[in-house]
Amino acid sequence: MSTQRLNVTLPDDVSEFLKTKKNKSEFLAAAVREKAINDRKKEIMEKAMKLKHYYESDEDLNSLNGLDSQDFVD
Repeated sequence: MSTQRLNVTLPDDVSEFLKTKKNKSEFLAAAVREKAINDRKKEIMEKAMKLKHYYESDEDLNSLNGLDSQDFVD
């Protein structure tokens, strides 16, 4: 995997926390990936919720029946 060196500015509390990590780059990469995944899930859920009333009002549409289930989010 290719890498890029970045210069970032972080708040003091975050910087202090990172000092406790052996591999700061690995930790930050994992944190950014996790945040990106969570942001994408939130975006999908928001879009699905906007469509929910269409699926509730039309019996022929049923792909979002499990929208409120935890499995949908996971």
